[in-house]
Amino acid sequence: MKNRTVIDIGCGSRRYLLIILLLLVGVVLTWGQRLTTATVLPAELTIPAGDDQNPIAAVPAYVYFLDVAGWYRITPYETVVRSPYDLTADTTEALADLLPTTVGEWQKVGQDEDIAEDPVVAEFLGDPKIALQRNYRDLSGQSLSLVIIGNKGNDSFLLFSHTPEICYPSSLWQIMENRRDMVFLDDQRMYAQYLFAEHNQTGRRMATLYWYLWDNPHRDSKDGVLSMRVNLFLFPGQSEEAALASAWSFVRQLFPAIVAWERF
Repeated sequence: MKNRTVIDIGCGSRRYLLIILLLLVGVVLTWGQRLTTATVLPAELTIPAGDDQNPIAAVPAYVYFLDVAGWYRITPYETVVRSPYDLTADTTEALADLLPTTVGEWQKVGQDEDIAEDPVVAEFLGDPKIALQRNYRDLSGQSLSLVIIGNKGNDSFLLFSHTPEICYPSSLWQIMENRRDMVFLDDQRMYAQYLFAEHNQTGRRMATLYWYLWDNPHRDSKDGVLSMRVNLFLFPGQSEEAALASAWSFVRQLFPAIVAWERF
């Protein structure tokens, strides 16, 4: 009886080891397939035809990878977009030269700001290679600021650790709403993080969309990443819904088409 028990246990152990081995092989094959898929882009990328309001048909397009997070991981909300604008500069000055002064109905107003010397940026984001703020206004008088902060290597971690919902309260903005938001482009979803805030002293209200951008599917921090924010300031009496729609209208002009591509 004792010998039989020993034999049964030995067979069970071998059976469990075989199951574990098969599971490990399955995991390796699955992730191998995912990593291979992650580096492949479709041969044909399409962009909508231009019109009087959006003359992008004849403009060279750039492909970008957008996500709502991402230093440690890729989220299910990653979006691959096309844009007529080159955002691959390595310095604030170079990016300022590449950014359009007109984005749809939005026109640049005032001078660009190099915000690298801003005390909050300097304290919490280190010495970013790119730290640019540009202000725009549409025909109705609605104003917004496009803020782009970028870095490379391990310092890029700071872009993900010090997010707007963390830094805005230090500038007296009270966060009223904080969630992920989405719109449809080309019948596909585009995601961004969304904040709605009110200034404690002035009572001014602001709708913010923000995301992170890479120019290749590998998303390696050593190659660089941009943190992009659109801060739209509300008219007196304007609803949050109307402000959010207006902010998205600006983003749609920056990224007018989505690439039908899935990482996994």
